[in-house]
Amino acid sequence: MSRERPLGRALAGLADPRWRRAVAAEPAGTWLAREEWLPRVQVLVARETAGTPAGLTVAVKAGHNGERHNHLDVGTFWVAVDGVPVVADVGQPTYTAASFGPDRYGAWPLRSEWHNVPEPGAPQQPGREHGARDVRVELTAAATGLSADLAGAYPEGLVRRWIRTVRLVRDEACVLVDDEGVTGLLRYVLAGDVEVGAGYAVVSHGESPVLRLTWDPLVATPEFAYRALDDPLLRASWGERLGRLTLVVRAGPVRVRLERVP
Repeated sequence: MSRERPLGRALAGLADPRWRRAVAAEPAGTWLAREEWLPRVQVLVARETAGTPAGLTVAVKAGHNGERHNHLDVGTFWVAVDGVPVVADVGQPTYTAASFGPDRYGAWPLRSEWHNVPEPGAPQQPGREHGARDVRVELTAAATGLSADLAGAYPEGLVRRWIRTVRLVRDEACVLVDDEGVTGLLRYVLAGDVEVGAGYAVVSHGESPVLRLTWDPLVATPEFAYRALDDPLLRASWGERLGRLTLVVRAGPVRVRLERVP
């Protein structure tokens, strides 16, 4: 918060009775647009249906690794089902002195290994120079998506080209994630109980399956592990644990299809 717009002024504005009356007069759900593209930070959010969180919602980020409060997450994406995150962003852990110094990325929630990004032989690197290239968006009624070359987010010379495309396809009620690069690892942080088999993973909340991920088992082999959470902020968001699905890519390209479980 800048000195010109301190936190106190922002809170006073939020409590202003005129603003609150104006918000209350808005029809329910009108602010939930079909999609929103924020070109300055290169973040895209898309919903299966405008005006409601029901169904699938996807967010995908390009950008660079020199942003304020940055995580190493160029090319990451998140998926919610009925407004509840399933393919998750771990989020901010409790701040320590190391959070604001050169050891910032020693914290595992900030590293690319715990974001939904590829790992083509090494993790992503910090700095504005490590970012997405050739970013393109698709904004249509049938599908909304973002495509970018992620090679620049990794150590120089590690990979020449890694094209990731994340699309919400409304006619098929699914999210498609296509990775066109070399062999490596694909990470998916999952919130819930996870069943993994050859070519699929199913995420459940309680007794109810909510999201199914599928891929060609001849192209990628799954590995899966839970991570116990001891940070109070992370436990408040996710409970006792998060899961991480890793696809070991034998040969590209790889397509992962994410669908709500009826």
